[in-house]
Amino acid sequence: MTDDDLWSTRRTSFGSAADAYAAGRPSYPDEALDWVLPASAERVLDLAAGTGRLTEQLLARGLDVVAVEPDDAMRAHVPAAATSTAGTAEDLPLDNASVDAVVVGQAFHWFDVPRTMPEIRRVLRPGGRLGILWNLLDDSDPLVDHLCDLLTADERASSMQDLQSPPYSGVDGLSHPERRVFHGAPAYDAERLVAFVLSRSRTILMPEDERDALLGAVESLAPEGEFPLRLICEAWRGERS
Repeated sequence: MTDDDLWSTRRTSFGSAADAYAAGRPSYPDEALDWVLPASAERVLDLAAGTGRLTEQLLARGLDVVAVEPDDAMRAHVPAAATSTAGTAEDLPLDNASVDAVVVGQAFHWFDVPRTMPEIRRVLRPGGRLGILWNLLDDSDPLVDHLCDLLTADERASSMQDLQSPPYSGVDGLSHPERRVFHGAPAYDAERLVAFVLSRSRTILMPEDERDALLGAVESLAPEGEFPLRLICEAWRGERS
């Protein structure tokens, strides 16, 4: 399998673990959403919405949310209060200048960026914002560091933050993105941590025996009862001119 084939397989694998994704994925710090969203935002696109973790947070702010997600099994979990529709980042099913913000949680790396950026610019109103969010594993915490070792995790905060490469640049009509980081510590227990690991594309695509062994090790790693999972949210924002 080529690298391109593997990338394509991973980006389309999540539907088979939609229930685990809905149960295990963390939300995003409120401060990060405050920073990426315009204060006057009313209608927001949650792009590659997955099971609607970010959609839930946007709805709680009283926003009119359009959730675009290509996978039927994932989209079935999106809250009914949102307008949920099938679609991709490269071909958005929205009118021109129809949203005040586009937000992307834990998904921008799966996009064909040269095809996606003109679409995002097209659907944003002048003065609207693009917000891109990633939850990184804060491996300065010993528990999270051990988890990263088990997962051979790409999203170690200690390595990812050193890169600081903008997710896009040189897009006509969109400002060069600004970056900030925010700390979070959502509550987990062993069951939720296992669901989080099971929702990852690398885990989904493992042979069954390897996956079972990994999930068993994760369950053994988790402390008894509830504990904080230390995360660092990397946020980027750009503005439509």
